[in-house]
Amino acid sequence: MKKGIHAQYYKDVEVNCICGANFKINTTVPGPIKVETCYQCHPVFNKDRVVKKPIKGMMEKYLEKQKRIEAAQQKK
Repeated sequence: MKKGIHAQYYKDVEVNCICGANFKINTTVPGPIKVETCYQCHPVFNKDRVVKKPIKGMMEKYLEKQKRIEAAQQKK
């Protein structure tokens, strides 16, 4: 490998999700990393579980939009 062209690799970087989940990963980004959704609260992985988040993020806005669409379809 050539020296000086590769990104620095950080081990055990802490990731904090707004749902409260904390876990560690290996990455080239120095930490701590804050994410909006993780594997524990993303609806693809948890279809039946509803997670309340302290702030409205992109995913919450999407879910609210889907609820409005479903309500409009049920009225028809």
